[in-house]
Amino acid sequence: MKLIIYNSILHGSLRPQSVQTPANYSEISYLLNKRPETLPEIETCLQQILGSYLSVNFNEDMPVSINQYFNNQDYTFIEVDYFLPNINLPLLAPQTPIQRFYYFVITTEAERIKLRLLQSIEMLKDDICAKQEIKDTLAQLARHAKTIGEQPQSNEIFALLLTQITKLYFEITLIFDVLLTEQDYISFADFYSIRLNRQADETSISAYNAALHIHQAQRLYANFDSQAIRNLLPQLYTDLRKLPTDNTLIAVICALENAVYLQSAGTEIPTFAEIANLDFPKSILKARKQAINSQLIALSNPHEALIQIDSIVENLPDFTTIPTEVISLLTSSITRQLFCWLAEQKEIYKTMIPAAEY
Repeated sequence: MKLIIYNSILHGSLRPQSVQTPANYSEISYLLNKRPETLPEIETCLQQILGSYLSVNFNEDMPVSINQYFNNQDYTFIEVDYFLPNINLPLLAPQTPIQRFYYFVITTEAERIKLRLLQSIEMLKDDICAKQEIKDTLAQLARHAKTIGEQPQSNEIFALLLTQITKLYFEITLIFDVLLTEQDYISFADFYSIRLNRQADETSISAYNAALHIHQAQRLYANFDSQAIRNLLPQLYTDLRKLPTDNTLIAVICALENAVYLQSAGTEIPTFAEIANLDFPKSILKARKQAINSQLIALSNPHEALIQIDSIVENLPDFTTIPTEVISLLTSSITRQLFCWLAEQKEIYKTMIPAAEY
């Protein structure tokens, strides 16, 4: 795949030093508010926006399958995550028309590259050819990163492009990890030191680790392994301590904890898309509370209720102890919400026992 747009920003007609606010900005500005999602929508939108500066034919390097006439056994289907890999590196917030123009082009092109790679791999249906296509794309991104890093004077547009290239490089390694080995790409630490000539800061490392663990979590869920999930959860808790506003991270942790809860209760585990839906744990929690209430009400005295509550608590999954501020974020975790609710019920039943008896 030819990265025509990024190459043009670095070496061609889209180079920031030579491009002013597009003369037809008033005509295309509404497009910069869009967030096209499908590949055809993205390509059409980019062609409309870049028409005055760059003519792009996104189909000129379309791969051709060599296996169209026979069934290739050496083909690995790419399972796309429910939460697509997203490394939250800080990108320039566009303030001016020219910044809006470049922000849209650079970030939308990144989405196009990922979707085009997925399309290409599906068309090729050959692991060797697919792997080479991915490695070629990664190599181009690494060269572009090095080029920007060697610029004697950078600017905000190049800085934006460099951050997006770094982000895209490692998102690709996560999306296509079943086809790649660690020898096929530069490690996160080496990418910064070799290509960017600096060390990755803590924010960047945390963003990468969170994206990696979110991806691993979804892969483990697809081939459900309770012990492997329990082993991964502490790493996700650590990620959440560093990134407490990451809603995807919160959703993934709650989904894993809820899956472990359902397994311990002997209940069928749904798809990841179902369990990640916020309404799912609400319905389970409501039903479970009603069932427990019915059990407690049927008991003859508060002492029995307290024993029953302790028994239910003991049978809840035992997750790693984590700070209170992290627990407070996991509002969709059935186990943690049940634990809090049962603690409240215990205090209520204690008040029903005369002080002399307690």
